[in-house]
Amino acid sequence: MEDVCICTALRQAAAQSTAYYDAVLAPVGIKVTMFRLLRRIDEAGSICITELAEIVALDRSTLGRNLRVLEKQSLVKTGKGEDGRTRVVCLTGTGREALQMALPLWRVAQQDFAQMIGADTLALLAKVAAQPDKASPRTGDMA
Repeated sequence: MEDVCICTALRQAAAQSTAYYDAVLAPVGIKVTMFRLLRRIDEAGSICITELAEIVALDRSTLGRNLRVLEKQSLVKTGKGEDGRTRVVCLTGTGREALQMALPLWRVAQQDFAQMIGADTLALLAKVAAQPDKASPRTGDMA
């Protein structure tokens, strides 16, 4: 039997769970990636884009593309920060409404997935997600 690639299994699980959450949130017209940003922005009130990028672990260019989509849907607005050198983002009234409609749907998805995967797997996923950056592979002595 061939070894299961953990990375592939995690990516497939992420794709399946993303598709499920997207389907659950579809009545609101947002995807789970958008929901995630709306929640973080709502928690902050008004937040510098650089700080938001750090919180959601996205590079600024990827975050910028995502924010443009949210802006086109009138869910967020961006503007200059206090010193004029930074850009800040905040929810619009429409964004707040969308988030409020999405929250109960998201909670249903959370309950469904928690029940499906069980407490042990959920704890393991949280542990993996909380690990410090492991982007650099161990090299060890190959001599």
